Amino acid sequence: MKVNLLGLLLCFFVAQASKAFPPDTVWKKVERKIFMTHDEELTFYDKKKRIATLKIFDKSGTLLTETNFKDYEAGIRQGFSKGLYPDGQIYWVADYRNNELWGDFKVYYEDGTLKRRELYWSGLRKEKHCFNQEGEEVPYYEFSNTPQFPGGEYALQSYLRTKLKNIHVGSQTEMYSFGLVIQADSTTVLHRFGQSKLITIEKLGEIIKDMPKWIPAHIDEAQFEDTYRVNLIFRTGTVYLSNLALDFAGAYRKQVKHQSIPSEPIPFPTYRRRN
Repeated sequence: MKVNLLGLLLCFFVAQASKAFPPDTVWKKVERKIFMTHDEELTFYDKKKRIATLKIFDKSGTLLTETNFKDYEAGIRQGFSKGLYPDGQIYWVADYRNNELWGDFKVYYEDGTLKRRELYWSGLRKEKHCFNQEGEEVPYYEFSNTPQFPGGEYALQSYLRTKLKNIHVGSQTEMYSFGLVIQADSTTVLHRFGQSKLITIEKLGEIIKDMPKWIPAHIDEAQFEDTYRVNLIFRTGTVYLSNLALDFAGAYRKQVKHQSIPSEPIPFPTYRRRN
């Protein structure tokens, strides 16, 4: 009788443990990737490979960033993320909920002095402050930005319309994409392009040759090379940037969300991957 009772108790505790730790979550797999400029360690905590921690190291093995995800494949960050200086000092810390910044985003100087503090609520920036090393507040500047065409995307669309005004597709709708590399010195280089009867390589060369200098991508005031994809739609005799083609009443311009941290938050330009 005692043996049977002990067996029943054991089964009960096993069942309770299974409820507390479902088989899909009690699992761990580590994947490592080696790149020319950095290395990555990706740890998955469930068999569907959603919950994960991504760590990025320099070539000497020093940890540079750590980012947590609730769905890695979808790129949905959850929980704390951090960046480190090469000597191990904290560079920046942030907190995410469903890929939106929540609470404090802080950046520090190498000596540990607070350099920046921003307060977020559901991805919306509520406060923004920048400081010098003496602790005095200084004029605010964005922590990071992707490459920017002078005047923004509407100005880029207007420039492309001028350059492509002789291209006509009638009542059809045609699409075309090409990629640019915006270098740290603002130089623009053709990166990727497709074969098309609409736009030839010669036409792309003309577009780039006369293009105004872009504002390079930057992280914490350090400029670096990054790519920019241009997606065009030719419709009813006019060319549009694809994300502006359905911008009724300027809705795109009215967006107010700010995201200060890059989607792949790597603190030093040397270690930033190109798409």
